[in-house]
Amino acid sequence: MKLNFKQGRGNKIHIHVDGEYKMTVDSDFIAAGGYFENMNISETELAALEDAVSSRRAFNKAVELLSRRDHSKGELLTKLRQKGFSEGAEEAVEKLEEYVYVDDYRFAKMFSGELARLKKYGKSRIKQELYKKGVSRDIIDSVLEEIEFDSESLVSVIEKKYFRNLDSEKGVKKTVNALLRMGYSYSEIKEALNVVKIKLEETDDFID
Repeated sequence: MKLNFKQGRGNKIHIHVDGEYKMTVDSDFIAAGGYFENMNISETELAALEDAVSSRRAFNKAVELLSRRDHSKGELLTKLRQKGFSEGAEEAVEKLEEYVYVDDYRFAKMFSGELARLKKYGKSRIKQELYKKGVSRDIIDSVLEEIEFDSESLVSVIEKKYFRNLDSEKGVKKTVNALLRMGYSYSEIKEALNVVKIKLEETDDFID
């Protein structure tokens, strides 16, 4: 069997075998692999080439995804498989992990910081969100140990978003449930509500 190449758009190269189209890859792959026009290739070599091309395409797609934002290893694998790169996805992600383009600990620290700073989530909710991204429990636990609970931040959330709820028992319960969903513990919520209560110079506890 003979390999032939046809130039596609940009740096794309269409690979043909005995005149029949087989696959498309970038020109750098052809040069680095030592392939050339009219090169003879066996069935075994063709299978190896197809595997290498699948891995290369998955790698390029992963780089494209990472150029938009950081991803966890599990999240990146899932996205590649969803886009049809089931064959070379794992190898591509492992290679990116070796190059430190993918680092779950770095991702978890960055993502948890954003959730705490921008969405004002508590540790429990942050843990859930990291787990959804495919981050391992060990890394999640390690990152969460470094996050310190900011009671003033929770007080600020209550004052800005739930202040109007605090004039009735029903409203307080609604506020507590909302804050529980945000990942705060009952004790953290109670403490923050009591701080708000003191600020308002009220004598009744919001939570029994």
